[in-house]
Amino acid sequence: MKFQVELPRLIETLSVVSRAAAGKGIRPILANLLVSACGGEVQFVGTDMEIMMISRLQAKIDNEGHFTVPAKLIHELVNSIAPGSEKEVISFEVQDQGEEANPNLLRLESGRNHFNIQIQGIDDYPPIPSLEGETFPRFDVDTAVLEKGIKEVAISMGTEEASASQRSICLNFAGNGEIILVATDSKRLAVTTIGKVTYPTEFNGVSLLPARTIPELTKLLDECEKVNVGLYHKQLIFTTPKFQLLSRLIDGKFPDYNRVVPKEHSRCLTVIRKEFAQAIRTVLPIARHSSQMVRLDIGPNEMRVWAESREEGLSEVFVPSRLDGDPINIAFNGAFLNDFLVVLDEDDVALEMTTPSYPGVMKGAKADSKFLYVVMPMSY
Repeated sequence: MKFQVELPRLIETLSVVSRAAAGKGIRPILANLLVSACGGEVQFVGTDMEIMMISRLQAKIDNEGHFTVPAKLIHELVNSIAPGSEKEVISFEVQDQGEEANPNLLRLESGRNHFNIQIQGIDDYPPIPSLEGETFPRFDVDTAVLEKGIKEVAISMGTEEASASQRSICLNFAGNGEIILVATDSKRLAVTTIGKVTYPTEFNGVSLLPARTIPELTKLLDECEKVNVGLYHKQLIFTTPKFQLLSRLIDGKFPDYNRVVPKEHSRCLTVIRKEFAQAIRTVLPIARHSSQMVRLDIGPNEMRVWAESREEGLSEVFVPSRLDGDPINIAFNGAFLNDFLVVLDEDDVALEMTTPSYPGVMKGAKADSKFLYVVMPMSY
């Protein structure tokens, strides 16, 4: 087996595909990449059985073949080579025939760089879906819009201790040209809407995208203007010009988020987002010593943002604001507030409240704002 590919393109490919490979697990083969050379292309595949990343490179192939190679090792070795030019190539060779045959040894050469790497066969590697020529439901969506929606709701995803559905983003294909994105960790909930999207009826319903998929997907969305989204055997497939990301869907029931979002409020605070965010960051060093609690004393024209700890002391900031309704003293997890203020892309933020013990709703102050953030208060 022998082939050549352009080194700069290979470096880019390995930096993405290797992230899909498993770290430590019960199946050591999943720490490898599957490399297949056939028909003028070399395919690189990484998977941990939850996601799969596929990339194909144009190649000069002298002899076709396939093998698996440790993902971390080949990525580090290839990435250490400084490309001499955009067209510099790297050759792969496995001596699998003849008297000196050694099918378990891969030789890499690029300029004055030479590596011999132990490789394995493909027998134990998971099967790779053959998507070429397959017909399945799919549609295109602007990457900027999808990435913005994912980043907005991802702040509310649960951690490893949460249930599977809480460690996911819910994609609700409502069937009316909208995709509603939701995430919750039971202490807060984020919901946003992507509008004016045309997708096949097969998508209608709820799909739960696991947390493992989210960082890899957002990185892919940076490389192009549109991404193709497909539905294939209970998997979502995201295809860009250079990569293909397959993600399994969580088989579970997502909480009814419509019941969580308060339908009415008696008070509404409006404040400049940057000033609110700066105030939160100022008091967080103290708040960290008191369960992240940040207190808001909200009056008609000014808000006192403060935190206190018996061991560390007190920190407070006064922020100009506008309040519709009666004054209120309320407390929230400061880190939760900061998460929302960082991802919101509007100048002003609104905080709707009822009582100090009832959930608050944060959103952009514009009337057409689609991004809602429901956060539970703390005992003041």
